[in-house]
Amino acid sequence: MDQMTLFDFAPEEMEAAEDGKLKIVKAEFKEVVSQDWSELFDGFDELYGITFSSGIQFMEKVLDKFEYAEMIFGCENILSSDMAAIISMQLKTVELLVKSKIAKRLAERIESESLDIRVSRDTMSHEKIFILKAKDGRTRVITGSANLSASAFLNRQREDIVCFDDKEAFDYYKDRFDSFRDICSDEVSDKVIAAVLDDDDYVRENVEDVPIIRTVEQNQMVILEPSSPVEEIEIVADIKGLEAEIKPLLPKQKEENGKVLFTGEHTRGFKRKYKDQVQKNVTKKKMLPKLHVDYEFKKLLFNGKELNLNPSSDAIKRDIVALTSYIGSLSDFYGDTDLAKQNYFKFLNWFFCSPFMPYLRYIGNKYNYPTTSFPVFGILYGDSNGGKTTFTKLLSKMLCGQKIPVNSNGDFTATNISDLKRACEGLPIIIDDLSKNQYDTHYEKVFKDDTWGLREHFINYPSIVISTNKLAALKPDISKRVVTCRIDIQIEKEAGTYNGKKINESLRQMSNAFYCEYVRRMFEVIDDMVASMTEDDENYFPDIFLESSKVISEIIHEYNDEIPEYVSELKYADYFGDLAIGRGAIDKIKTAWNTEPKQFKIDEKKNQLTYSYPDGGRYYELQYIHQELPPVLEAKLVSKSIVMKLDAARDVFGEGFKKNIFDKFMSLS
Repeated sequence: MDQMTLFDFAPEEMEAAEDGKLKIVKAEFKEVVSQDWSELFDGFDELYGITFSSGIQFMEKVLDKFEYAEMIFGCENILSSDMAAIISMQLKTVELLVKSKIAKRLAERIESESLDIRVSRDTMSHEKIFILKAKDGRTRVITGSANLSASAFLNRQREDIVCFDDKEAFDYYKDRFDSFRDICSDEVSDKVIAAVLDDDDYVRENVEDVPIIRTVEQNQMVILEPSSPVEEIEIVADIKGLEAEIKPLLPKQKEENGKVLFTGEHTRGFKRKYKDQVQKNVTKKKMLPKLHVDYEFKKLLFNGKELNLNPSSDAIKRDIVALTSYIGSLSDFYGDTDLAKQNYFKFLNWFFCSPFMPYLRYIGNKYNYPTTSFPVFGILYGDSNGGKTTFTKLLSKMLCGQKIPVNSNGDFTATNISDLKRACEGLPIIIDDLSKNQYDTHYEKVFKDDTWGLREHFINYPSIVISTNKLAALKPDISKRVVTCRIDIQIEKEAGTYNGKKINESLRQMSNAFYCEYVRRMFEVIDDMVASMTEDDENYFPDIFLESSKVISEIIHEYNDEIPEYVSELKYADYFGDLAIGRGAIDKIKTAWNTEPKQFKIDEKKNQLTYSYPDGGRYYELQYIHQELPPVLEAKLVSKSIVMKLDAARDVFGEGFKKNIFDKFMSLS
C-alpha cells in the first residue's frame, strides 16, 4: 500500500485553504495593451494549461504553436467530489475531445509524447492558467477569467486576462500546475482516443479506460476530498444524466475523516455492473431514435450517422411535391378543409423547429426568458378519419428519412415520458390515438414539469406529440405550455381507401432533404437568436415560430412553382395568443350552438349571450371553457352558465346567434 502516499498529502496551497485562509497573489498594475490571441501565445515552445471548457477548434490553433503541451480539462460547475460525478465528467470530456475534427491529431501527438492530456478529478478547482516557456528561458503566465476558447480569446465576450512575464510568477504557477496535475488529474491515453475514433461508444462500453478508473487500478486507491455545498449548479455538459445512471452502480463509499475512499475492489464491482447495464442499453439504443443536433459543428445526426445538410435541388423539390400533394389531398375530405390545411401547416412549423426547443429553453432560462416561449408538447386533435396519424408519420419521416413507429397509450405517464426523453433525442415522440382516460389521468404531471432537463443541461431531448380524437378544454396553466391544433375534417371509408393510395405514395416519396436544407439555414438563425438573447435587450422576444416559418416559406418559394395558400409566416401569437389558446373553448361553444341551441339564451337588449352547461355535465369543464375564452368576450361564470357580450361573441365565434321562432314566441308569452 505504499502507493497511498501519492494521494495522502496535500500541497501547501491546499493546506492553507483548509484553515480558512486564502492564497492571494499580490501584483502591481503595470499597463494595458491591445494584442490579438496569436501575439499573446507567440514566441514560446512549451504550454501548460488548465481550462474548464474549451473550443476544440481554437485549442488546435493554440496547440500548433507549441512543440510540447500539457492540458488539463475539468468541469468547473460540477461542484461535487462524488465518484459518479467524476466518472461522468471524465466520460463526457473524452467523448467531446474525440468527437472533434482534431481527434486524430491529438492521438498522434500523445503517441509521440509531444502532448499530455488529462482530465480533472478535483472539481473544486476553478483556475484558468496557461503557462508558457521558451527555450531561451523566457516565460509567461496567462490567467484570469478566460477559458481556452474562441469566445474568450477572439473578444466575443468580456474577459479579464492578466499576463505575467516574470520568472517568479512562472515558478509559482508552474508549481501549482504540477501539484494539480500529479494529485488531482488523470491521464487520457492515445489508445483511448484512437479507439473512440473507430467506435463512438468505446469509452462507455470499456469503462476500464475512463481515466480515473485506470488511475485507481494502477494505484489501488484514490482519496476524494469532500466538497463544499453550493446553492446553484449550472451544468456545462450533459453530465448529470450520466451521473444519475452511474450512481446506483457504485458501492456505498466509506468515509474516513470526511474523505471518500475508493479502492480497486470498488472498481471491479463497478465495472461488472456497468458492463451489464451497457449491454441492456445497447438493445434499447438500437430501437430508440436519436436525432442529434450538434450546435458547435453545425451537424445533424440520426442514430449516429451524419445527415447531408446540402441536399440536391431535385431531392428538395421531390419532398415539397410529396408534402403539398399530401396536404392537397385533404380537399377530398368533408368539413372546413382550408382551415385544416392551415392548421396542419401550423403544426408542421412547430414540429420542424421542435428539435431546437430544448437548447433554446436552456439558453432562455439562463437569461430570464420563460421556458413557455419554447414549447415541447404538441397536441393534434379532432374527429377520427381526419388524417392526424398519417400526418405525424409523414412529419417524422421528413425529419429523419425513415418510417418511425408510434408509441402506445401506456407510454403517456410522467415516468415513462421522462424515460423516453432521456433515451431518445430530437425526433418528437408520437403517442397516437391517446385515450381520454389516459390523458385525463396523466396530463397535468406530464405537461407542468417546466424544469425538466434544465439542471442537467439536456439540449437534445425530443418533444412529445399527442394525437387524440377528444380533448377537454385545457386549464390556462396547461394551455400556455402546449401547442394545440384542431383538425375538424373527416373522410368516408370508401373515399378514404382511394385517398390512402395517394397518401401512401406521398409517404413513400418523402425523404429528409427538405428538412436538412431547413436545418442548414436554421443554424444561422439559432445562432443569431442566442446572441440576441444574451444581450439583455428587454424589448427582444425570441419568436422561434416566426423565424422557422420564414425559413420554411423561403424554401418552398425557391423550389416550388406554385405556393399553396396555407404556406404563411406564423408568429408566437398564432399559437398562444388569446384566440389561439381559446380555440378549444371556441370550438366547443360553436359545436354546442349548432347541435344544442337550447343551451343558449340570447338577450339583445342587454347585449348578452348565456351558455348553460347541459344537465349531467361536469362543472369543472365549464370552468376550463370559461378560463380559455378570449378577454374580449368579458365572460363571467354564473352558477352553471357562462355569460358573454353578444356582439363580441358574434365576432369571435363567427355565428349569428339569432333567436329562432320558438324562442320569440316564448318571450312574448
